[in-house]
Amino acid sequence: MEIAKQYLLRYHHRMGFVGISLLMLPILILVWLVAKEPFISVFNGTVPGYIFSGRIFSERFNIIHAGTALDQPTTGKWLFWFSVMTLSSLSYIKTIKWFSNTKNSAGYITMCIFSGIICLLLLCILSWPLIWLIQYIHSMGFTYRRVFGLICAITGGVIAIRFMYKTIKTT
Repeated sequence: MEIAKQYLLRYHHRMGFVGISLLMLPILILVWLVAKEPFISVFNGTVPGYIFSGRIFSERFNIIHAGTALDQPTTGKWLFWFSVMTLSSLSYIKTIKWFSNTKNSAGYITMCIFSGIICLLLLCILSWPLIWLIQYIHSMGFTYRRVFGLICAITGGVIAIRFMYKTIKTT
């Protein structure tokens, strides 16, 4: 056990920007595979247009989005993918940060860019279920489960934003 600990400590803060880039690409690709559709809908103006036009409160909730079926566009599916991607990617980023040399500007900038893109993709994944939950509560009324889902979604967004802030601040 002591040998493994010494081996790992030898590589603490040693990896440069090339190593950071090579190790961050797989998790970026993995998160992108899940976040592609929500990302496109956020940045082509569909989601902001839906929110700022007021249609989020004027249209009735589409019952297709209720439930947790993973083969359908449901609230539970997207909250599940957000949870899985957040847990896996943020812990992976933290591990890469431990090995990275962020004292020099190239390592710092590389770490900030990759972690920022991943956190942005995570927030895009969260945009759909958050909108559907707000619309569901507005259309169908308050229950403890619906409000609990909304609180969990907002907490997940705060965690992703806080992680990004701490990554930039502490590196």
